[in-house]
Amino acid sequence: MPTAEFFKLSKRKNSTKQPTGTGTQYTVNLKSGTSFISPTLLLEISSKPDYNYLNFEGMYYFVTDIVSVRQNLWEIYCNVDALATAKTAILNTKAYVIYDSDSNTEIPDNRLPLKTTKAVSSSATPCPFTPDSGVFILSLTGAHGTTGVYAVSSAQLGALIDDLQHIEDNIFDFNNIPQPSLPSKPGSGASIEEWLEYIGDIGEFLGDYIKYAIQCAVRPISQFFGAGNIPENIRECRFIPFNVGVTAPQAPIYLGSFLTQVGSLGKLITDTVHRTSTVTIPWPSGISDFRRRSPYTDIYLYLPYVGMTKLSSENLVGQASIDVSYTLALRNGGLIVTVSSGSQILGQYSGNVGVSVPIGFSNINTPRAAQSIIAAAKEYVTGNVSGFGMAAISLSDSIQPNFSCIGGLDGNAAVAANQNITCYTVFHDTVVAPNTELQTVGSPTMAPKALSGLTGFCQCMDAHVELDKPAVIMDMVDSYLNSGFFIE
Repeated sequence: MPTAEFFKLSKRKNSTKQPTGTGTQYTVNLKSGTSFISPTLLLEISSKPDYNYLNFEGMYYFVTDIVSVRQNLWEIYCNVDALATAKTAILNTKAYVIYDSDSNTEIPDNRLPLKTTKAVSSSATPCPFTPDSGVFILSLTGAHGTTGVYAVSSAQLGALIDDLQHIEDNIFDFNNIPQPSLPSKPGSGASIEEWLEYIGDIGEFLGDYIKYAIQCAVRPISQFFGAGNIPENIRECRFIPFNVGVTAPQAPIYLGSFLTQVGSLGKLITDTVHRTSTVTIPWPSGISDFRRRSPYTDIYLYLPYVGMTKLSSENLVGQASIDVSYTLALRNGGLIVTVSSGSQILGQYSGNVGVSVPIGFSNINTPRAAQSIIAAAKEYVTGNVSGFGMAAISLSDSIQPNFSCIGGLDGNAAVAANQNITCYTVFHDTVVAPNTELQTVGSPTMAPKALSGLTGFCQCMDAHVELDKPAVIMDMVDSYLNSGFFIE
């Protein structure tokens, strides 16, 4: 007659645990019509059986119920323990493991819900470009069609505007034309040689004075026709709030053929200026696992003159800081901001801090002004001061207020905003810290492994164990492996 080995065993239903040591052996009979998957054994003993597990015919079974048939005869209802029965075959299997009890720090565990509360941290560093007195960028057409871009202060721009507002004074400004001096007449008793030298000096003086008179006539005419082209020669004026231009002095300054009286201006010798700052990433304190990534940690970067941008935390794991490089185009105030970490460029963004400044001017009544210029030059050379003054007044009256302007008001309000590059991290922690329940629910693995090297919780994907048992037992084993079980 067959025998069964009975045990009192504490174990989980989804575990490979087998009893250790020797159990209590009894002779049993199979109830008619029973199944080896869920058999009913007949046990004849004088006392009530106190067992919950048994080994029968090489298979392990859970005792599900014990029924008294009559005095000293008991029905033992059983159900196969597929995992314990197939333990050796299971441990000899290599499968793709989704979760196991090995600690994991890099693979997100999507089973852990996020807290609704958040922790925000920030760090800041000054922007490499901060507003100061700034400069005005003037684009001018000079003599002979040459062009130049100048970085000027507000005082220099004011002097230039004042010069243009008093064009009539500029036109009759002969201070830079040297006037010849009349030679001294010899005194009484002078020799014939001295008088002859004096006569020669007088002749030279007359020649110089004729040249001087011609220059005095040509200068206002040249200035007049140059003044008529002023609107065409002021190409653009922009205010840049950073005094960072690299310049070299240049003088004199022409607007077309019109010579201004502002002296020298600083001409740009470079079109761009490049500066870099570094900001620390304020990673959540004490977090060194997958929670540094999204959706647990989000990273935002505030860039002065550009705005707020979101960065991928995936690309910044393992990095301590972010480099922010600003490239400023001096001609128009355009900005290109390059954000990088290590050798990886994370993004490029554009902005603009240039403010277009309108400059007003008025055109000249050319035919009427030409007559005034010629008359004034004539009176000045001949020494008729009152006639010169009336001609100048006539010229002033000939400038009619036909106003127009260069540029328009645009600008960028970002200049008045926060000037610090600021990095923010927004952290949503998990309700349960990862790896705190490794033996209960495991941790993500996502790799093929030999099950013989594992203990504790394990869950596989599409695993199959080959057995010399009925197919129903193989199906039960496969189901346990792919839904989660314990290797014990």
